[in-house]
Amino acid sequence: MATMILEIQARGLHHYQRLERFPVRVGRALDNDVILSDTSVSAHHLRLEQDEAGQVFIQNLSSENGTRLNGHSLGKEAALAPIPSQLLLGNRRLRLVSVETPVENTYMSRCSSVFAPLCKPRWALSLLLLTVVALLGNDYLAIALQKEPLFYVSGLLPSLLWLLFWALLVGGMTRLLTHRWDFAPALSVVSLFTLIPLILQEMGGWLDYFFTSDKPSTWLLVGGVDFLLLPVLLYTYLHWVLSQKRLPALGIALVLSALPLGIRAISLLDQVTLENEFSSEPYYNQTLSSLNIHANAALPLDEYVQKATAALPPQRSP
Repeated sequence: MATMILEIQARGLHHYQRLERFPVRVGRALDNDVILSDTSVSAHHLRLEQDEAGQVFIQNLSSENGTRLNGHSLGKEAALAPIPSQLLLGNRRLRLVSVETPVENTYMSRCSSVFAPLCKPRWALSLLLLTVVALLGNDYLAIALQKEPLFYVSGLLPSLLWLLFWALLVGGMTRLLTHRWDFAPALSVVSLFTLIPLILQEMGGWLDYFFTSDKPSTWLLVGGVDFLLLPVLLYTYLHWVLSQKRLPALGIALVLSALPLGIRAISLLDQVTLENEFSSEPYYNQTLSSLNIHANAALPLDEYVQKATAALPPQRSP
């Protein structure tokens, strides 16, 4: 008799049972040859027989949820099962295959070189510490008045709670895909997602000053942070850290990013619509300083006064 393999499909890692002696009974009762703990499976659900030619026949024993072979419901009569075959016992999916069935190529872990910070606990803690310093620095520069250190610490606590929440969320996704907890890569991804916008915001401020325009920071923050950062980081994490295939990793990244990206797109459309309407707040740029190193020459004072005078409405004599 030829040895067969019964694949018990589950989320992530599947289980395999060698079938070397027939007949084989499958069910939830403990006297079966293959025991399934799924409550939708009957106590004695299925019987497998093999003839001298190596052909496998499947007989349904369940009167509750029944058995489906390659999408077709089985009656009480034994049916020939081609190899490979898909089985559905209640809500539990199985696959009957031969020992000669080829397996997929081994996917090596790519968590090395430039991706080492996403995997090593010490690098993850370093990224977290750098993110905390960047958050404190951003709050310090954004507040004009002198504050006590406790003020900045209290403002940092909500950000740390969000970091922990998202790290647990990404770690839970890792648990579903790999059946193991890897908290260090999740913490690294969340830290990068917080740190990179702060860096781009600072870069955008310098570029705005140099080009005398708000467009560099707008393109960096809107294009780089709002629409590209989240899917790129998720794809990098899924493909290069969790060793998922390219297309599934890209699909999962786009699905998880769809909701926040959609909300951000609606917000941007509202902003564009409001720009053409009346606003009581004047639009101005506060990027000038004594270190004038703009790419374009500054407007001479006489020419500025002349243009400003021409733009003002004429004064009426009393």
